[in-house]
Amino acid sequence: MVWVSRAHVRVGELLNGLGDEGMVRDSALPGWSRGHVVQHLADNARAFERQARFALHGHLVDMYDGRQRGRDLSIDRGAARPAADLREELRLAQQALEETWGRLAPEDWRRPVRFRNATVLDTALARWREAKIHAVDLAVGCRPRDWSLSFALHALDFLAARAPAGVQLVLRATDHPFAQSLGTGSSVEVRGAVRDLAAWMAGRSVDGPLHTSACALPELGPWPPDPAD
Repeated sequence: MVWVSRAHVRVGELLNGLGDEGMVRDSALPGWSRGHVVQHLADNARAFERQARFALHGHLVDMYDGRQRGRDLSIDRGAARPAADLREELRLAQQALEETWGRLAPEDWRRPVRFRNATVLDTALARWREAKIHAVDLAVGCRPRDWSLSFALHALDFLAARAPAGVQLVLRATDHPFAQSLGTGSSVEVRGAVRDLAAWMAGRSVDGPLHTSACALPELGPWPPDPAD
């Protein structure tokens, strides 16, 4: 998965030179430092590596040891570790994930996993989203405007489930032919650059203006759940 590998490299570049003081500063996610984001990215890489490794043997396993509680405890405990330790743990976790993926035959990508009751391929797409979106959350210079067009369009497709209930949400890009109508009900149009539309649907701050036919941007539904178990 070349696009995931590139996203991993980019995260590593963003973290290079970030010392202990920088790692404990706030990320763009409420309540999380940059260390929380890095620990989560490392844990998530290990979780997806385990999904793929066990899938090769026909087994379904939980995403995280201890399920949701185990996931949260690992993030909280690891977030305050030295920056060098966090960077190295992330590097090793991402390397292990890519090495396991490298052993997969084409048909193995369709093997079932417990994550979302989906396939190994779906975990690769999920990892792409994790790396690209959390690169922005690190608040060290990466912005949604830096996302590739292919990623922005993928994110918009995945996040369509966040369309508010009782509203026909019409997303219309001003810099690309993209247009999408989601849900049913009274129509509300939101217009803007395709990457800004993706950032808004992802609950992240945008780089350019968004315009809506309503008095204000509609409130989006919850993020599609990534079950910890």
